[in-house]
Amino acid sequence: MRGLAVEIISIWQKTNVPGGAPGPFLDALIEQTLSDHPRLSHPDRALLRELATGVLRWRGRLDYAIGQISHQPVNKLHPLVLNLLRLTTYQLLFLDRIPASAAVNESVQLAKTHRLPPALIGFVNAAARKLATALPDLPLPDPEVEPVTALAVATSHPEWLAARWLERLGPEAAWRRAQANNLHPPLSIRVNTALISPATLQVVLQTEGIATESGRFSPVGLTICSLKQSPFNLPSYQRGLWLFQDEAAQLATLLLQPQPGHKILEIGAGRGGKTTHLAQLLRGKGRILAVDHSLERMAALSRSRQRLGLTGVDLLLTDATLSLPIQPEHRFDRILIDAPCSGLGVLRRHPELRWRRQPGDLDRFARLQAALLRQAAPYMRPGGLLLYITCTTEPEENESVMTAFLRSHPDFALHPGPVSDAPEITPFIDADGYFRTLPERHDLDGFFAALLAKER
Repeated sequence: MRGLAVEIISIWQKTNVPGGAPGPFLDALIEQTLSDHPRLSHPDRALLRELATGVLRWRGRLDYAIGQISHQPVNKLHPLVLNLLRLTTYQLLFLDRIPASAAVNESVQLAKTHRLPPALIGFVNAAARKLATALPDLPLPDPEVEPVTALAVATSHPEWLAARWLERLGPEAAWRRAQANNLHPPLSIRVNTALISPATLQVVLQTEGIATESGRFSPVGLTICSLKQSPFNLPSYQRGLWLFQDEAAQLATLLLQPQPGHKILEIGAGRGGKTTHLAQLLRGKGRILAVDHSLERMAALSRSRQRLGLTGVDLLLTDATLSLPIQPEHRFDRILIDAPCSGLGVLRRHPELRWRRQPGDLDRFARLQAALLRQAAPYMRPGGLLLYITCTTEPEENESVMTAFLRSHPDFALHPGPVSDAPEITPFIDADGYFRTLPERHDLDGFFAALLAKER
């Protein structure tokens, strides 16, 4: 498992260079590896996921520890040597059931398997043994002396993000947010209410050996309590009775209040999580035009639409930051913009994102978000609703984008609420009228949403 984990980590790093084109998500690499090795036992599959995800989640803290015992700077180490030492350090720090000797010996054996030069194998051996001895007493930076470094190292976040949150949120809130990002998120699913009710699905899942609880907030959500097999092989999944989706995303979609018969434009449809939710709510009456620029994501959406048995969804492959290939006279009752963003609200679910993002990304995404709003706005009918959603916590991509859009589009205004059709949403509407969920406060993914009404 350790060899496969190192392979996954190495591929992710090679294909996700900061400033370059985005590569595959870590989850996708893990699932592909599991698919390529179908005979792996459940414990081995769980260990592989734990190692690959854990190393990237805690990479900052692991590198700090390695740097304390290495005579070479961490950024100068051979990439494979560094990943082997990260794997060793993660096991020593976070996995109590793996003996230190096993963690050390396995990394040395992997160095030999990869035919590293003898000098590098010797370095891995010496450094791994030194880590096993030093880690229990290795001090972390003092928050009173080095507040930014202390937060960055202890919670494994890049320094620019630690500094940002300390300044914007204050020390106590910054630490709470960073610590929440390292917790494992609940395994939430959305019930396909076009085919089954939440209560009935719970019974079905029970017969498949899956225990669930009702969602804490979403009326169509369930939380899986334990999973000891691949969920994609479950008959209930293959029959389209459910899909994975955090409750925050489920709640945000409800803000749009779609009604049977509505025509809906969705920009940034992605793999179709919100698209298929909207189709459920339309109950087969109405149309959705789902727009995305990625052929791979459009193909995934098409498969989800078919698996879930949902109708009334048309797909449009285009770049929505440019003029949309839609007749100018065409108007929609509802528009949903699921905007591309930094993803800083979902770091607990995609911990690797923290190492891809850079400070300049916030303004870059804000420009994309503004372009999407600008292109979509003319297609909103008077009296209709436009919902803007991100999975980030940062104001440049949220409040600032909304302020600029409303200033340049006086025919739109923030919907005054309340959202009568979805009372579950009320606790998440802040004093400014925005929908907001936070990992540290709600144990949900960090989402922001603004519901706008077109007045004329």
